[in-house]
Amino acid sequence: MSGLTRLKAAVRGELADLWCDLHRAQSYAINGKWSMACDNLEERIKLLTPLVGATPWDEIQIPLLENGVYQRIHADLGIAVEPDMERVAECRARMEASAP
Repeated sequence: MSGLTRLKAAVRGELADLWCDLHRAQSYAINGKWSMACDNLEERIKLLTPLVGATPWDEIQIPLLENGVYQRIHADLGIAVEPDMERVAECRARMEASAP
C-alpha cells in the first residue's frame, strides 16, 4: 500500500470519527441542535471532505441524515449527496421497534 493510499485511508477514518463526534456534540448541545463544538467539527469536516470525497451516507448517524446536517454540509461544499431516506426511515423504525 502506497503512502498516499494510506494517507487517504487515514483521512477517511478521521472523517468518520468527526461525523460521530458531530453527532455526539449535537446531542449534548444545550438546545439539542447546535453548539460551538458543532461549529468546530463542521469546519474540520469541511476541511477534509474535499480531499477524499463525501463519507458514504450509510456510515453516518441517522439523526444527522434525518435533520439534514449531512446534506447541508456537503451542499455548502458543492458536493452532491443523496442519502436513501427510505432506508434511513426503515432503520429508524427497526431501532424504535427493538427499543425497550
